[in-house]
Amino acid sequence: MPFKPIASKAARDRGPTGRGAACCLAGAAWLAGAAGALLTSPAAPDVGLRPDGFQESPYRDLRLFGAAFHAIRSRAADMRGDGPLIDAAIVGMLAALDRHSHYLTAAEFRRLDEQDTGSYAGIGVVVDADGTVRRTLPDAPAARAGLTPGTIIQEIDGVAIGRIAPDQVADRLRGEPDSTVRVRVVRPGEPAPAEMVLIREWLPLHPVRLKALDTVAYLGLDHFDEFTTGRLLRAVANLKAGIGRDRLKGFILDLRGNPGGLVVQAVAVAGAFLGRGEIVRLVGRDPGSVERFALDRTGADVIDGLPLVVLVDGGTASAAEIVAGALQDHRRAILIGTRTYGKGAVQTTYAHRDGRALRLTTAWFVTPAGRRVDGNGIAPDRVVTPDGMAAGTQGRLSPEPGAGGGSLQDGFVADGLIDPSRDRPLTAAVQHLLAVSQSGGGLIHRNDPSPNR
Repeated sequence: MPFKPIASKAARDRGPTGRGAACCLAGAAWLAGAAGALLTSPAAPDVGLRPDGFQESPYRDLRLFGAAFHAIRSRAADMRGDGPLIDAAIVGMLAALDRHSHYLTAAEFRRLDEQDTGSYAGIGVVVDADGTVRRTLPDAPAARAGLTPGTIIQEIDGVAIGRIAPDQVADRLRGEPDSTVRVRVVRPGEPAPAEMVLIREWLPLHPVRLKALDTVAYLGLDHFDEFTTGRLLRAVANLKAGIGRDRLKGFILDLRGNPGGLVVQAVAVAGAFLGRGEIVRLVGRDPGSVERFALDRTGADVIDGLPLVVLVDGGTASAAEIVAGALQDHRRAILIGTRTYGKGAVQTTYAHRDGRALRLTTAWFVTPAGRRVDGNGIAPDRVVTPDGMAAGTQGRLSPEPGAGGGSLQDGFVADGLIDPSRDRPLTAAVQHLLAVSQSGGGLIHRNDPSPNR
């Protein structure tokens, strides 16, 4: 049974190692409700991986592999079994291609698919293999129970973290909705451990985080899954209503730490702010193999032409770099932060019937101005490092009461951890928008990308 390309999803790509995220690109492109604009791209035919000519020289050379496999399985002192040997051979073959192509076990493929579908049943916590809570989902069971970043989970259902395989820690916290999980935790600043029982809920995996900072609207995207664009549009409407359109000074789109996601969704998000113009080009193996993703009809800008700042850092990768690059090239937004990761590969996932999969880099993407992202990243317009505390923000950037609400079931939620006084790039973004508003200048809004970038 050959590996076959996944037709129902677009080609995915993965961000920085350790982020555990994945991204996708579809051959047929669409814009998910972004102001009625039309996104077009030529459809890419599916290409199977079943070789038709085993008499060709490359396939005849597979006899050498067969001989090596036979020698190892019959004579090697350290025998690992046939399956692990085959897996290792495939891993090595893919590693010889590029830094992004790789082999997925069935468990890894299931987690990748979950990232793209955007929902799961659990307690709403991102946890490292050693049990350290890295992030909690606002208004989820873990956050309501007082689990904050830095909390150490020592036991899950009576089993010590050290006895749980690293790739199974997160799985132990998930389960059927309304089921319970018992955890033993140590919160920051509390030396004594505590035990608690949490009830799992059906949760969006990547809700849009939002907050009204007086007259500035904040939007945070952690990943691009199947529902990102729809959630973003609802979050924008919520912020407009909460702050008041006549009071709004501008929007901040936070892509820091966003490892990517579905590229089609990233294209739709960029298009929602641009309204028209090219967003990204995909360059394949052959020099003439280029796909162009563009808004070929003019649509409305969902934030009505208000100034826009995009926050980026070294964790901004892949599909998130498509958004940042397009908005920067079209001068629709300024980028503040540090250089992005530089992962400009488009990958196609080929799944096997046993649940395993290949992830092959099948194209590289360039920004509208022709910049190749892979290995280079995107430089911000203004470099602001996160080191230290922001100064002079108290009393001026406080949240607007009653604005920036929402619920997890809506796919967007107010993030109470957003604090400009402790976030230098965020403070710089707010101050920029306030200065632009006071000067009455606004941002240059063009749709002809500068070739000099």
